[in-house]
Amino acid sequence: MSQPNVVTATPQASLWEDFIDIIVAPASVFRRRERGSWLIPLLIVTVAIAVISFASRGVMQPVMDAEFERVAEGMRKNPQITEEMIDKARSVGAFFTTFGPIIFTPIAIIVIGFMTWLVAKLVDSKQTLHAALVVASYAYVPRIVQFIFNAVQGLVLSPDKLNGIVKLSFSPARFLDPTTANPVLIQVLNRFDLFTIWVTVLLAIGVYVTGRVTKSQATIAGVLFWIVGSLPAILSALRQAAAG
Repeated sequence: MSQPNVVTATPQASLWEDFIDIIVAPASVFRRRERGSWLIPLLIVTVAIAVISFASRGVMQPVMDAEFERVAEGMRKNPQITEEMIDKARSVGAFFTTFGPIIFTPIAIIVIGFMTWLVAKLVDSKQTLHAALVVASYAYVPRIVQFIFNAVQGLVLSPDKLNGIVKLSFSPARFLDPTTANPVLIQVLNRFDLFTIWVTVLLAIGVYVTGRVTKSQATIAGVLFWIVGSLPAILSALRQAAAG
């Protein structure tokens, strides 16, 4: 039976080594940074994602336009919504397409940190909130890789095939047409995205290391993280399906 791991002294490493080790040896990062700053990796991840997003906004524009047009079609079904209101919504959407990553990335990391800390308590985790925020900050690194992959896909794929952000995902949802498929099914399948699973696994490893739990408990925590993380998108899709 797996036993809770214990904290052992680990060699110091530079911050940049952390961003390599989080991919190849994540447990070592969580051990040495458990009591370190969570704000510094959060800022580095935020800036990296913002820079990639800003640099790739041109190639990603067809995807964003397709996403908005799908929303606009739903808005037009409401007789109280005018084209002027849709145009204003388009302007707001354009703003958040450009500046959203720098606004929402740190918020997402902090929310994930709190979620990790709270949900992990269900498996008797001893993880502190500070450690959970450290884990969340480093566990978000795969999203940098995801933004790079999305930019490459936006560059090489035909724009007429990019009729939704889900078409860039590495999940079964990629093979569905977002204009016709059930939105709930899309969101459920999209949770099997490679990068979402990668982040979830890192969170579970972080709980194993900093929460002093067994591997079995960490696995259960990872499943719970995946389920809880699914709820916002699925609930939103249910509302969309009901409105349609």
